[in-house]
Amino acid sequence: MYNLNAYASRKEGSVNVTVFGSLPNSCYEASIKDIYPGGSIVYIADPGAAQVFIDETLKPGGDICLMQLLPWASHVNIPDNFHNKVSIFINGEKTLTVDVKSVPDEYQVIALLNESPSERQGCSVVPADAAYPMIYKKVYGPASKIKCIAWVKENCS
Repeated sequence: MYNLNAYASRKEGSVNVTVFGSLPNSCYEASIKDIYPGGSIVYIADPGAAQVFIDETLKPGGDICLMQLLPWASHVNIPDNFHNKVSIFINGEKTLTVDVKSVPDEYQVIALLNESPSERQGCSVVPADAAYPMIYKKVYGPASKIKCIAWVKENCS
């Protein structure tokens, strides 16, 4: 996986993790297969971080592939009240570790890049300090989550 990034925040005893990156080409697929704690993985001694396990594989029967990077993203909630870091594993190999942040006060609105700057599509409200895939651009914020949601309702298609 290329350009791997993640954002983790804690809310009400749960760590919300969003992971995104780019698959090598259209013949690949990826999915979150397990988490720690709360998944099927058990340790004798705690590893010191919550964990997300992603499998990246070739699709069966993929004879013809678009040879370009494809954006990929997924989200998972981990029942965890005490780890301050989340480690991301791709095919069993630890690839990235990020800090768990508290629920943010400020958010921003991102939209898909397109040729018409007056037309905004694919809008999402994300924390103001969150990284996001390069197929998006910031269009509003930082502001409160309520203001960002209201802005999306008025300005995004």
